[in-house]
Parts: sequence; structure tokens; C-alpha cells
Amino acid sequence: MIPKQILDGIQHLDPLPITARKLAVMLNNEDTSVQEIAKVVEYDAAVAANVLHMANSVAYAGRYPIERIRDAVVRLGTANILTIVVGQYLKVFPVAVPLYDLTEDDFYLHSAAASLMIKAMIPEIRCTLPPSASIAALLHDIGKLIMVRYMKVDVSVMSALCREKQIEFVQAEQELLGCDHAEVGAAVAKNWGFPEEIILAIEQHHQVVPGGRGPLLDAVMLANYAAKSIGIGLGAEGFNMSMDFTGSRERLGISIEGFERACAQAALWIGEQKKDMKSAK
Repeated sequence: MIPKQILDGIQHLDPLPITARKLAVMLNNEDTSVQEIAKVVEYDAAVAANVLHMANSVAYAGRYPIERIRDAVVRLGTANILTIVVGQYLKVFPVAVPLYDLTEDDFYLHSAAASLMIKAMIPEIRCTLPPSASIAALLHDIGKLIMVRYMKVDVSVMSALCREKQIEFVQAEQELLGCDHAEVGAAVAKNWGFPEEIILAIEQHHQVVPGGRGPLLDAVMLANYAAKSIGIGLGAEGFNMSMDFTGSRERLGISIEGFERACAQAALWIGEQKKDMKSAK
């Protein structure tokens, strides 16, 4: 059960931008038109500029440059635009995550790398992923931002408990803090009004069950693993987590070679983001 101070903290978390909240509602509505999405983006000048930039970036660019918001919406889709808006929110979130031995940049880059891994895996898999996979991957560790604000435990204590009892990092969280970052992250996503499938993917991304829980969760778990595999956001947790790598990979229909290609592609894309962040400082 999530402690009261964390539940209260979720209510006082820096509000998600109004544009992101509107897009989250639209993500739930299959009847939303391109024009409606474009109108929401156009009313937020900062978001509009960022969406145009991303539509022409290495990760998303097509044969021709994009100059109009409507064309960017068509190229990116609602889920990717929401991912961009929320990603920008996380990028400027002024919190390091010492409980997990992560700096501000470490946390954001791990989240972004997981989201980019979803995009990189799509050409390699044999099933269809829901559009919400990219935002679920981006937010899979959002609970860590709340845990570090309201739970005062040193990372060395957490790591020592893992070694002493030979348990996973999330199990140490549960023993010392009464909850883990996955369930807290799900509560954050619920408070923000995200679709149920995103909430469940965040909540269950450390839970391995025989047969899996569907392609969305398999993809998020692989994306998290992949981001760590390319050295982004290992932190104190590292690979001390449950992961049915073979099962998730086979259920998605992605070969070892395909997974490696996707990791290499995601590493290139996250390298571009690192350059952008460095030039912005």
C-alpha cells in the first residue's frame, strides 16, 4: 500500500502542462481528428516549435521537411506528440534522483532512451504495438521522482539490503519504504488521467508472469532493459530486476539480431538528444 505522504505528494506534483492533459484525453478518443490535435498544439507556441523540431529530427524525419503543424501531427501521431510534450516536462523537472543514484540528466535520458527503443523496435517485431507504448515506456520510472521527494532513505542502505537478502531493488523498496516506484508511478499516471493500459504497463513493468501480459507490457519491459543495456540510466538498480528477456522477445516476435539493431538505433537517437541537451546548456 502506498504511504499517505506519497499519495499526498502525488496530488502536489508539479502539474502536467495543459497541452499534455488535453492530448491524454484525445489519446483515449479514437474519433479525434488531425485538425483537433493540431489546434491543441498550435495554441501552445513552445510545444508547437518542439513538435516541428521533432518531426524533422533524425528519429522522425521523412523524405520531405515539415513546416506545418497539421503535417507534423500526421507524421507523428497523437501518442508521439504526447510523448514529446511529456518528455519536455521531464527534461526540465528540477530533481535529481539520489535514492537510485541518478542525476537529473540520467533520469531523463533513461526515460527517453526507453521511449526511443519502442520506435526502434517497431520495424523488427511481428506484432502490432498500441500507439501508447512510447508514452508508457517514457513514464515507466516516473514513480522514482515521487519516491525521492518524500522517502528519505540513503541509496547505500537500499543497496546493502539487496546484497544482504539477495533480493531485487523493487523488493528492497517495498521492505524499506512500504511500496515500490512502479506502483507509485501508476498512481501518478492515474492522477494525470492517462489511459488504463499505460497505467497498468507502468505498474507491472517489474512483474514477470508466465505467458506475459500482452505486447504493451512486453515492449515496455524490453525497452527498459534495452536502455540499461546501452548504458543509459543504470543507476543503483542496474540489472537487479526480474526480466523474462527471452519470453518478451519471442512473444513480440523480435530476433536477437533485431533487438541488437534496435538497441544500436536507439543509441544513435539518444546520442542526438544528448547533443541537443548539451548545446542548450
